[in-house]
Amino acid sequence: MRVLLLGKFPPGQGGIASKTYWLYRALARRGFLFDIVTLVPDLYASRDQAELPSGVHVRLLKADTKGPWFIPGGGLETERLIAAALEMAADQRPDVVECNYLAPYGTASLVVSRSLGIPLIVRHAGSDLVKLLGWDQSRAALESLLTSANLVVSNSDAIDRLKRFTKRIISLPRYVPDPEWFNMAPQVPKEQLILYAGKLNYYLRLKALDSLLLGLRLQRSWKLLAIGRGNGQQAFEAAVKVNGLENRVRLMEFLPPEKMPGMIRAAHLVWAVERQEDVSDFSNIVWEAISCGRKCLVSPTVIQHPDAAMFSTSPLLVSVDPDDPVSIASTFGRCQTAVVQQAPDFSEAHLRYIDINATVYERICRGLSVGNES
Repeated sequence: MRVLLLGKFPPGQGGIASKTYWLYRALARRGFLFDIVTLVPDLYASRDQAELPSGVHVRLLKADTKGPWFIPGGGLETERLIAAALEMAADQRPDVVECNYLAPYGTASLVVSRSLGIPLIVRHAGSDLVKLLGWDQSRAALESLLTSANLVVSNSDAIDRLKRFTKRIISLPRYVPDPEWFNMAPQVPKEQLILYAGKLNYYLRLKALDSLLLGLRLQRSWKLLAIGRGNGQQAFEAAVKVNGLENRVRLMEFLPPEKMPGMIRAAHLVWAVERQEDVSDFSNIVWEAISCGRKCLVSPTVIQHPDAAMFSTSPLLVSVDPDDPVSIASTFGRCQTAVVQQAPDFSEAHLRYIDINATVYERICRGLSVGNES
């Protein structure tokens, strides 16, 4: 089984890139083959390529480029994706084309699948649905993509919204961390370190980093490691300086996904607090932190999310008000002497997650219906 992906993938950063990496890595152990074409934005990519298992091949296209002078606007991303994908397909002969983000990968993947005469699976994230499908200038094109796909893979949050475009849609379980990588450390980290990993752009307020810094100022024994970059990096560094935290906050560039389990285990707490926005979801790192036996600070909405049912009662999940820095500082204080709790066992959930995805690929390539298609 060979899959040709046009989509987000490391070294590009983001939740969809990371969970696609871990899914493909697990499926590669079962003999699946993956050819990947991805755009790499300078600002939101790790400088090091991810460790790739046998059977996974990636072609990187620079995202921040200008097209020929005689072509108005843009860097011809769609055309470049199509050309690179067709070149890979000429050598490898894939069984199915897949995209994991609607634009610009969706239109490109549709052209490639029709050119090769093979099925197209469309997956999506949260931001592309809310922000792109709701944008007047892109809605018609994306609706056409969803209607034309052989299968749309969605989730419990979005499937009802997408059913009006196609009956060939399925809701799959969300990402589950691989227990071979995300597992307990043998000892509690000595340093009282909080880890934040993510983009530094408009997320500064969305991820409640302003309240995090204020909480740190009130609890002087804690340090922060922030892994990320973005066009809000200068604003973040300025906020660190204003709060007098230059010696307690360290900023590190993005890392490949296989290095993240070690970074999580090296921390005492993981920060995954969010202010409510129009995307109803929670970060991959919540589940990853709990898998590593690390306490994870979240907003109350995470505990109420249906997909958090497997760990919502775990003492490793700590709910805080993103707009209450004093309460956040008190939570830091209560966690200072806390013993690391035993992590829940997600082995069966991870195996089921991989099994279901493997079945989807196999059945769609055989022209069979897939489980709970509407």
